[in-house]
Order: sequence, then structure tokens, then C-alpha cells
Amino acid sequence: MKHLALGSLMALCSSMTFAEGTTVFINADILTMDADFTVAKAMAVRGDRILSVGTEAQVRSEAGEDSSIVDLAGGTVLPGFIDAHTHPVGGGASSVFDNVGIDRFSTVEEALEYMKEATEGQGPLNWALFVNLDLATQSFEDGLVTREHLDEIAPDTPMVIWQAGGHKMTVNSVMLDLMGVSDDTPDPAGAQFGRFEDGRPDGNLSGAALLFGALGVIEPYNSYDRIEGSVALAKEWNAQGLTTLGVAGVASPKDWDVLTELSARDDFPLRTRNYLQWGGLVMWDQAGVAPGQGDDKSRIVGWKISADGSNQAFTGLQREPYLNSDNLGLAYMSQEAIDSAVVKGTKRGGQMAMHGNGNAAIDNIISSVQKAREAGVDVVRPRIEHCSITEDDQIAKLKELDISCSFLIAHVLYWGEAFRDTVFGPEKALKLDRTGSFERAGVPYSLHTDYSVSVLSPLEMVEAAVTRSLFTSPDTVLGEEERASVDMALRAITSVPAFQLLSEEEIGSLEVGKLADFVVLADNPREVTPDEIGEISVKQTWMNGKQVH
Repeated sequence: MKHLALGSLMALCSSMTFAEGTTVFINADILTMDADFTVAKAMAVRGDRILSVGTEAQVRSEAGEDSSIVDLAGGTVLPGFIDAHTHPVGGGASSVFDNVGIDRFSTVEEALEYMKEATEGQGPLNWALFVNLDLATQSFEDGLVTREHLDEIAPDTPMVIWQAGGHKMTVNSVMLDLMGVSDDTPDPAGAQFGRFEDGRPDGNLSGAALLFGALGVIEPYNSYDRIEGSVALAKEWNAQGLTTLGVAGVASPKDWDVLTELSARDDFPLRTRNYLQWGGLVMWDQAGVAPGQGDDKSRIVGWKISADGSNQAFTGLQREPYLNSDNLGLAYMSQEAIDSAVVKGTKRGGQMAMHGNGNAAIDNIISSVQKAREAGVDVVRPRIEHCSITEDDQIAKLKELDISCSFLIAHVLYWGEAFRDTVFGPEKALKLDRTGSFERAGVPYSLHTDYSVSVLSPLEMVEAAVTRSLFTSPDTVLGEEERASVDMALRAITSVPAFQLLSEEEIGSLEVGKLADFVVLADNPREVTPDEIGEISVKQTWMNGKQVH
């Protein structure tokens, strides 16, 4: 057998094509993430598939004498990581917006002063684009940013602040004119203008119809090179151990064309499992695009709907008002519209990925799934995106109806303090991203970044779920009883999202016959302290039996 030490492998990886032969990986803790959480010591890969997993003697025997041997020097191997919910095409394009978030400015006043300096001297042919302003975490004496604040900064230049969380924008008067918005423009269905006391739009936009309308006229956003931008992102994600992305959702046939082109490129070594935006049903039909299309690298698996907005933007739909207000949030869809989408989407052959942040939105989603099932519609693996605020009675219904969830765990890490002190109050904030309760109830969940809402690595997501520490106060834990076990948190970036993405026969665990997507870590996440998990180095990432990092 040919034998390669780890150092030699790293030096020669650019010229090797392991996917053409058989390679045996030895001297490692291989966390297979199979149903029994089996830990193996060796693994053989032939071509793009896993040939054998087990003891070194067993694997060497099954691989044959002509195999190459790679000594992993005591590293830890896991399946390639999966981010269950991302927006790689649109999220990448958001890089044309300048970050003014809490990581740069502690107050809105400081951020506005920076924006004023950044836009000085600009005219109508320029764009003033900013992102991540967060009224939940960045203090502001005026309480609300309106177009009047932005008009002072950019009287002649279209100006947009895409607020943190992605569900709200604030724009100036020039931008409203570009959108065709007048003082008398009514709210579109499922969306809402913020308004001054006299009823005029105040520049705040909530809801998909208005956000997509704004994005449609922002020239730098639309001219961004989504292909090359995505290729650059792939390198960053491979370095974090990522091999698969859930894309929730694909906004247009043009975006699906981008993903299809990326799938054909060797310099985009990522799988995508894609959800089509339900609101674009007519254009999908006209373009002939539907669930089931694609291959093992990029495939459409279902439909994406949104029942509400985001809690940090105070548009997540709640059973009870937000703290110190009478605001219940915003329903992006009526109950009847959700009911219809679940039935029709399922009958079209698609899985339903349903965005719900507030507990009332989650009620509406659960109700739709239950009614569809009672009517004899076999709703395929329904999943709730974010599922941020869940009550005990809802967790019981999720278990009963076999509904899984995916948590944006950065809600705890980055917004936990704001949810506790500003958005919900201390009692309700403990119901945020309840990984511990879900684990005890046996309700499957995955973890995701919602890129570009957050940019955590998969191991940083695991650490956030296991520790529930706050970024703003690292010694503070938001709900100790809601901490995840390390094993379940690892499943939440491997086997569970593979199941949710209808891909468990291909990826998510290291088992014979599955695609050879895996990562090699410097340390074992089960053996370091919880607050060290996010710092574990990703030594190698493999996809289809080829090293991509």
C-alpha cells in the first residue's frame, strides 16, 4: 500500500486526484454521526463514495493492497458540515452595503455620523448603502430612524439602511421616489410602511414585497457579480468545514441559473439544496423550474414561505405584544394563505420550509400542517425556519406532527441581551432557540447562520448552542436549561440538516455508499471545554473524495 503522512498530503494535495482511486484514512477519531453515533478509527474512500468505515484492519482489508494510506495523526473526522439555511447569492450581493452594525458602533448616533462622512460629496448618480444597523442593540436617543435622518445625510443621493436581521429597511426620500412611493401609497399585502403621524411614509419598510421592491432598484446590488462572489465565498466556507448549504430561498429563475452555473464549476465545491420562493410561483411555472430538478451537487427540494418578519425588527408575529408596547408584529401571510401554500406546495411535489419567528407565526404554521394532514395531504418533512420563540404546547405539537426546526443560533449569541432587555423581557427571552427543550422532547433541529444575517462558522454555532453565552456579556448564560448537548449540536450541523434537506441517503453521516464529504479537525469537539469548540481548527475539508481545503 502507498503511504502518505499528513504533511506530505498537505504539500501534494494540489496535484492529487484521490477521487480516481481508493484512499484509506487512518489514525483518527471518526465521528460517523450515524444513528448510533459510532466512532471508527479508519475510513476508505473510493472515487466519490465511502467504501468502508471501521477498524484499521477491517478498512485496510476491504480497501485492497493498491490503496493510498493517509495518516491523519490523531485528528478528528466528521461528515462535511451543513448550514441548513443560507442566502449565498443575495447574501453575497449584500457585500455592496457598508457595515454599520454593533460590532463597529455602539450607538445609532455614531453610525449616522459615520454614514454622513461616508456620503459627503455624493450626488444623484451615487448610492449610499449601509447594512446591519440594529435598533435592538444600538442605543438611539430619538428611538426610531426615519427618512428625515437620512435626508439630512443624503439629500440628493439614494440612501438605504438594510437593518440587522434582513427584514427591515430605512430609506430616504430620494429612494422612495425611485420606488414610486408617494404620500398616498397604500401598504402592499403582507408588508408595511412605517408612517409619520400624518400618515406619510416615514422611510421604514417591512415585509418581503417592499424589501424586494427596494432591492430591485438598487443598481450596485443588481450588478454585483454573483458568480465570482459566490466562488470567493465557497473558499471561505470550505475553510470552515462546510460542504453543503441549504438555500432558503431562491428568489428568481435568474438566481437559479446562477446556482446551476455554480454547480457546474469545479471552483465552487459546495452542494446546495434549494427552496424556491413561493411568492414567485407564476414565474417558476413560466420558466419550467420546479422541485426535483438538479443533481447531487445542486437540487431543488421544495418551497419557501414566510409567515412573519424578525423579532429584533419587532415584526415577528407574537401571541402577546412586544415589551412596553401594543405591537404584535406583522403577519407576512394570512392563515388562509399559509394553508393554501402548504397544500398546493406539497401537491406540487415539494417540501415546505416555513419561516416563523414569533410564537403566533409558529401557531399559524403548525395549524396549517395539521389541517393539511387531517385533509389527507401527506406534507413531506415540514420544517420551520428560525422557530425563534416556542412555547411548551408548541413543542408538543411539533413532536406530534413530525415538524422539525432550524435555529438561527446567533439570536442567542448576538441578540440575547437585547431580546431580554428591550424586545421581550427576561421571561419570554428564555424561550429563544430552545435547543435543550427540543432535545429532551425528541424534536429534531438544525443550526444555521441565515447568511448574511450572521457569519458564524459551524463550530462557532455548536459552541453557541452548547454554552448559550452572550456576546455582549460572555459570563451570562441565557437559559442554562436550554443548553444543547455537544452530541446533539454536532448532529445539528450534520445528520439532522441532511434529513431536513431530503439528502440523508447522500450526506450527513460517514457510512458506506454515501458521498465522501468530510472534515478533519485538529481536536475532538467532545473532548475540549465547551467554550473552546468554536476555536477548533479545520485542517482539511473533502468533498466527493477530493480535498477542497
